[in-house]
Amino acid sequence: MNPREAKEILLLYRGAIDDSDPQFRTALDYVKSDPELGRWLREQTRCYDAIRGKLRAIEPPPALSETIVHNRPIPFPRDWSRIGQLAAAILISASVTALLMKWSERRHHPVLGPQEILVTGEVLDLTCYIAYNLSGPDHAKRARDCIRSGLPAGIKAQDGKVYLLTGEAGHSINAEVADYAAKTVTIKGRQTVRDGFAQLQVKEIRKL
Repeated sequence: MNPREAKEILLLYRGAIDDSDPQFRTALDYVKSDPELGRWLREQTRCYDAIRGKLRAIEPPPALSETIVHNRPIPFPRDWSRIGQLAAAILISASVTALLMKWSERRHHPVLGPQEILVTGEVLDLTCYIAYNLSGPDHAKRARDCIRSGLPAGIKAQDGKVYLLTGEAGHSINAEVADYAAKTVTIKGRQTVRDGFAQLQVKEIRKL
């Protein structure tokens, strides 16, 4: 590892919550041997914390989360207040990511590029999984309906990590993955991570 590679990894470092990740641990170990890189990391962390603090203090417009959710109706009863809170949280996290990306570009630091990986696991209806921990064969039909209606799809890998499934720019992957809801598949795709959210841009789906 060299300073450039360490910086690419640590641009996404969020502090103690990332310390158990092997990739971050390797980069942090390298920092200990490079005082200049250590100063850079402290400045990076202070900036990240400042941005998160300011955004957490911003209250979204009262009807924003409900508008987001109701534009993508769920075909069965749900606790709208809880899902609304989830939508607002995702919106704030996305705002943090956008600001960090712009700050990184101004500093002329590259962002960690996508990596092609294989992930084997269960295809999820992410809305019900995150809000209600629903998955598995008993939830298969509803998961298919939700994914077909446009709600986000994901895959839960065998190590427990969950990825948001996406298609190429401007192309929804939902129609392709809906029939795999609650089934175990292997997906080949390009992984990206932003503010702790893992995405997998689907290239190929292999049913087991």
